[in-house]
Amino acid sequence: MIPGKTKTALAVASAMLVVTAAQARAEVTHVLKQVTALTVGRIEEPNIRQMDGDYITFVSDGDVMGPGTEHLGQREVYLWSRQGDSVTQVTHTIGGESYDASRVTDDYGTKRAPAIVFVSTGDLDPAGGNADGNPEVFVWQMDTGAFLQLTDTPPGVVNAAPVPSDTGSCVLFQSSGDLDDNDGSFEKSVATGFENADGSLEMFYLDFHDLTFEDFHVTQISNGPAGTTSSHGSAGGYFFALECSNQTYQSDYDQLGEGISGVNVYEHRKRELKRERLSVGAVAGGASIEPRMAGTGLVTGGPSVVFSSNADLRHNGSTGFHIYKSAIHTQRQAQLTADPGGVHTRPSISDGSRTVVFESTGEAADPAKSSRRGPDGPHNADGNSEIVRIMGRHKVQMVTRTTGCNNDQASIMGNGRGVAFRSDCDLIAGENALGAAQVFAYYEAYVRETYSAPADCSIADACCSTANGCYELTLGTAPRIPPRIR
Repeated sequence: MIPGKTKTALAVASAMLVVTAAQARAEVTHVLKQVTALTVGRIEEPNIRQMDGDYITFVSDGDVMGPGTEHLGQREVYLWSRQGDSVTQVTHTIGGESYDASRVTDDYGTKRAPAIVFVSTGDLDPAGGNADGNPEVFVWQMDTGAFLQLTDTPPGVVNAAPVPSDTGSCVLFQSSGDLDDNDGSFEKSVATGFENADGSLEMFYLDFHDLTFEDFHVTQISNGPAGTTSSHGSAGGYFFALECSNQTYQSDYDQLGEGISGVNVYEHRKRELKRERLSVGAVAGGASIEPRMAGTGLVTGGPSVVFSSNADLRHNGSTGFHIYKSAIHTQRQAQLTADPGGVHTRPSISDGSRTVVFESTGEAADPAKSSRRGPDGPHNADGNSEIVRIMGRHKVQMVTRTTGCNNDQASIMGNGRGVAFRSDCDLIAGENALGAAQVFAYYEAYVRETYSAPADCSIADACCSTANGCYELTLGTAPRIPPRIR
């Protein structure tokens, strides 16, 4: 039996924990920060770092570095730092352009330096060779500033959309090349035996044997005939040592020979050569697209994949594109949106699979239920393209709530507390009056974190928050998902 004195101490400690938790919730500041101030040019694919959200990568041909710095038609890779509120131009491509930039890789639990993986038609690596200007996959190492060319393919071969795992121990990418050199001798990377002489667009992964991105092998994980396309690769696992074990992608070819049609989401397990279709229940001809796997996280059932589908996977009469989440190892599937009139696409998922962010033209929150915070619904009656964040099973946050403009291309940090996205809206009044596409960041800032105090987030510096009264948080309730029609 616990002595009475110990019981009292435990009770006091528990009460203090409850108070502390309540105070922590009350002290969260919701922040919206405009990262760029373009007057000309375009912005593409802002990607927030998973580990801490301190960096956002993006691609632009506009005047990112100030008036007169645009290079229209020639995209370059840029890096924004939250700590210094500064932008660095990563690439200066001569005779080509650089694009498809990944987020900055994490350096937690590894000695591998943070890096950005991207595609370039330039000749950036002094030790490499891209004089033919073919689109090749490169990596930029943040600690040294060095560029390494990872692929070297002849003209006509397309290499695109590289996505690194959490710490960059592997990189998935799309290619029309015949690149597989996995002879089966590599530990924990089973050979598939796939070839790509027909030049179809397939998914590959680079598996690194070192910490400097110089020693690796290449494995092809999708296999279709000429004219078919596999794309949108990502990787995850239970914990850091297994961060590349599970790999997902979408394909318009029946990868398992099941006699199905349409576009489906597949999983490849590199250690055991096992493949599964994750878009289970898809109707013929439907499209399950844009899969993204959660990063490393110790969660029941393992990592999850989030994707958009119009294939009515739960057979409940849903129409249009909706967001689904599928647990890799249990194949338990959840539908996250249900309204019949909207389109919900381009999802991104946090580590641990708890929080999902996506684009929406519909009512992601139930308009019939009172808001938990902010104005009641409807939240998107005009069908504008908005950024929505779903936390757990019930909470739905409208990160943006606008009219007559576009918010899209959202990415999420590992703990779900930060989002990067593109918008041509004037979200911070007067800061984007021209309506140019800009990079924005949303953060939940806790006490003593960047932007948590009103003095750290001023409208003059293109920063709005719930603390300075410039940002209004709208938090609703998730809709009831219709039951399966029997």
